[in-house]
Amino acid sequence: MTRLFYFICTAFAATITVASASFAQGDENASAEAVARTYMAHYSAVEWDAMEVLLASNVVFSDPTAEGPELGPEGILEHGRDAMMATLREFGERYAPIELGFEWDEVFTSNNRVIFIGHVNALYPTQSDGQNFMWRSEQVSVITVRDGLVVRHQDYANYAAPEQSMVPITDLD
Repeated sequence: MTRLFYFICTAFAATITVASASFAQGDENASAEAVARTYMAHYSAVEWDAMEVLLASNVVFSDPTAEGPELGPEGILEHGRDAMMATLREFGERYAPIELGFEWDEVFTSNNRVIFIGHVNALYPTQSDGQNFMWRSEQVSVITVRDGLVVRHQDYANYAAPEQSMVPITDLD
């Protein structure tokens, strides 16, 4: 009887320990998701300064799917907040996006990684009266959060087959 009692107590304690760890991880994931959603809202709205305050100094930013003559086989790969923000600000100065306009069909969080699956609907000004240029593509972004800061930002976009069109300027632009 003593062995059975010991076994039951040990199993119960192990179950409570696993459940406590699971609840703690759930709280941590919820916190990571809140940070990542705020961060991605700023990214979507091209609010570089607001994004920057949520970045760890040693953040890694990558988009291995990015293509262009100035990019190597790794696409975009930046180490550190200053390098990442310089790349985003240069992009902003060169193309003057109105918004990146992310739409997320699915968002889930696991192990402090928040995965956003959906589309980018980037709007850019044009010289055509009453029209903006829209660049729409499938997009997956993976944001890793530690201690309340983004430590890794990974983008994957379908650069090979985007939808591109002129769209009327609306009051929302």
